[in-house]
Amino acid sequence: MDTALDIIFIFVSTVLLTLSSVKMLHMYQLSSYRFRGVLGWLRASHFDYVLRYFTYSLLTACFMLLFRFCFPWHWDDGETGSHYFSYLFYVAFGIALIAVSFAKKTKVPLAVTPRMRRLILTQTVVCLAFSTGGWALCEFTPLYECGYAVLPVLIPLMAAIYYFVTYPFERASARSFMRDASEEMKKLKAGGLIVVGITGSYGKTTAKNILCAMLSSKYRVCATPKSYNTPLGICRTINDVLDESDGVLLAEMGARRRGDIAEICGVAEPDYALITGVGCQHFETFGSLEAIADTKYELVEAVGENGLAVFNCADEGARALSLRRTGRKTLTGGDGCDIRFSGLTMSPEGTRFTVTDGTETVEVYTPLLGRHIPALICACMAVAVDMGVPLDICAKACEKLSPVEHRLEVMRVGGRVIIDDSYNSNPGGAANALEVLGCFPGKKVVVTPGMVELGGLENDANRRLGGHIAATCDVAVLVGSRAKAIKEGALEAGMDESAIMTASSLDAAKKYLAGLGECSVLFENDLPDNYV
Repeated sequence: MDTALDIIFIFVSTVLLTLSSVKMLHMYQLSSYRFRGVLGWLRASHFDYVLRYFTYSLLTACFMLLFRFCFPWHWDDGETGSHYFSYLFYVAFGIALIAVSFAKKTKVPLAVTPRMRRLILTQTVVCLAFSTGGWALCEFTPLYECGYAVLPVLIPLMAAIYYFVTYPFERASARSFMRDASEEMKKLKAGGLIVVGITGSYGKTTAKNILCAMLSSKYRVCATPKSYNTPLGICRTINDVLDESDGVLLAEMGARRRGDIAEICGVAEPDYALITGVGCQHFETFGSLEAIADTKYELVEAVGENGLAVFNCADEGARALSLRRTGRKTLTGGDGCDIRFSGLTMSPEGTRFTVTDGTETVEVYTPLLGRHIPALICACMAVAVDMGVPLDICAKACEKLSPVEHRLEVMRVGGRVIIDDSYNSNPGGAANALEVLGCFPGKKVVVTPGMVELGGLENDANRRLGGHIAATCDVAVLVGSRAKAIKEGALEAGMDESAIMTASSLDAAKKYLAGLGECSVLFENDLPDNYV
């Protein structure tokens, strides 16, 4: 009977530890499978989950010892029965921790991808090994049944183990996947495929969609889906989405570290480079604005001297980057550029402006909103015109554009206007979004958790965001731990403190909005669960 019960206890312990550590796996996935991101989440949450695991261990140990020494009893054969019954405390507290963890709704649910399945399998094996070790502590040391009680506090260590165990395999798998994509790309390039690389600190997905609409009048176009802008995302597009009949690939290229763009270009082999802008997005991982600019320039270097590089010079960072270029280039944006816009007017119905390319001029209307839109359209026109699409056809394509989901997406619900700009946020983008909010009538409300991944610039950037909010909004609903900096900036800019509300979560903010009546509401950024 002892052996059977011990096996059952080890199995149950494995299940409890595996389910208790799912949160670690989820944060690992949200951090782009970088263990440093998990450590950042732990620090940002003030080690909340470490304290939960410690509490689980402490309560289990206390109740086990209490039961053992205060209420001892024995089986008929003389074996100590308290060992088995005190184990129920370990199970009960484990179920309680799991219930609390799973009760909270996550903004971005855990995606059970093939990689995640491999991680879960490895996690289960590690938890089984630790559970077996807990049994050994019970059997062969003076810890008795408290051998199991030490296991929950070791869950972060288990997470580190299954990360480092799987990392070499995942890297080898990724390299193999990229080799396949590179070979496929070489065949398609030999058949005449044109590749346009698009990168920048903001506006990549919007520019990709604009350019896709312009080029579709002449070419069969394949664009990377959604925000598939990582090396593996580009490779998946090449391997699974790109077809032999496609004439153009639009490759959105994202980066968090030096070398990321170069790695993508090594596979995609771009013919055109479009730089939407250079800003402080992901400053935390890059470490400096120079590193961000150098990384964006990796795309320009990849197209060579004969490939065309297009710079959106309405952005100062992109304009500065254009000065490095000695090969073919087109400058777009305002005065002095090769393709420029003028006469900008914005309204709730859309954006109107005039585009001039040399001696040719066209009037452009688009339903897209934001001061950055004309500059992005000019940059996309530069590529499209070089590929043989007339300027007036490019302008016509802009009339049917739709906003990218969660990027200044306007919805009308009852008597309210909802502007959803929740995908992400950066200083320039937030200012643009607030300007768009100002175009709408009635009471103006912003709901925001602020900006992240700006490193040492983050606090000042959020204070400046508060100043912009004060200049535009009647009510501000600030969510989460960055609310303090935003509020300070808003108060300094003259906003009444009674117009500023803080909320612990987006759900709490929405409950507050329910009592505001008719208004125009901007949702600026919505941080996933690995940010606090």
